Amino acid sequence: MITKKKSVFVLLSLMLILSACGGSSETTTEEVAEPAAEQETLDSPATTAAPAEEPEAEALKVGIVLGALGDRSFMDSAKRGFDQALAELGIDGDFIEAEESERAAAYQNLIADGKELIIGISFSEAERIKEAALANPDIQFAIVDMVVTDDDGNLLPNVANIVFKEHEGSFEVGYIAAKLSKTGKVAFMGGMDVPIIRKFQTGWEEGARYANPDVEFCAGYAGSWGDPAKGKEIGLSCFEQGADVIFAAGGATGDGAYEAAAETGNYAVGVDSNQDYIQPGTMITSMMKGVDKSVYKVIQDTIAANGQVFSSIDSYGLAENFVGSTWLVDGTNLFKEQNPDMAAEIDALVEEVAEVRAMIVSGEIVVTDVTAGG
Repeated sequence: MITKKKSVFVLLSLMLILSACGGSSETTTEEVAEPAAEQETLDSPATTAAPAEEPEAEALKVGIVLGALGDRSFMDSAKRGFDQALAELGIDGDFIEAEESERAAAYQNLIADGKELIIGISFSEAERIKEAALANPDIQFAIVDMVVTDDDGNLLPNVANIVFKEHEGSFEVGYIAAKLSKTGKVAFMGGMDVPIIRKFQTGWEEGARYANPDVEFCAGYAGSWGDPAKGKEIGLSCFEQGADVIFAAGGATGDGAYEAAAETGNYAVGVDSNQDYIQPGTMITSMMKGVDKSVYKVIQDTIAANGQVFSSIDSYGLAENFVGSTWLVDGTNLFKEQNPDMAAEIDALVEEVAEVRAMIVSGEIVVTDVTAGG
């Protein structure tokens, strides 16, 4: 109030002084333009600036090192999962098919190329993945069929480890084989005699024995993942000894065992991928191993990590539907289609197998894992 009053008094005094000095009675006023911003505010509707568009996230750069492709089994499955990720997840990916002696250089090439996720396929890659991961802590690595640790047994902070419960799926197909065997004797052919293949064999034999306590076995190892001739030799030998179904867990070596089964009128069980089509009428089923699914998932997980490295162990079995017969994993049954006279028998067996699977998942049936604790 005081301020306002003082302002009026000063203005009246000024007017009297001007009048006394004979100043013109006319007064002039200067128009003062309102500030443009204020004018816009008064006369124009309010406007809101459009939010800036966020830049699109860059595609994850992924590299995968593979062994020999064309096995229609393990390596082809890994490539299939990688190709699916390329098509569906928008990644920027490259694969390298390399002999074992070339793989250390393959990893270095992917590192130099700026890959953010590098995947090794097979337990044989453990030392190479370990060395690369320790030297490059900001890059995410993944390995299939092995758990990689440092020298003190600790998980590496930038390695995703992927393993499978092959013994569970092998139990399932072993049960099927023993139920369909006419001679009461089944065979197993392994590629290399290594612990992971022993998991297949043990599960196969336990499943067959669960179906038929009196079942007999024949087994042989080829010493190679890529020797079909040796696989055929083992198959023929076991069939001569009275077996009538053979399960081959040996990559491309298994092709020879399947051929032996077809030539002798016996049956076979495929491995890792759906191999039911390879020898029509001969392949009962295949023991699926979701290498493709696991490769796809670890790429998804790395995208979700948004640039942060992580450590994990993912173990996939019957519960996750990553292993087991094509009958239940894929819901396909080419053997039934090719043997219509056995349709009723096969339908009943599918139901039995589903019940056995449920008992394994629940823990009612415990399948031996020969690698446990090792």
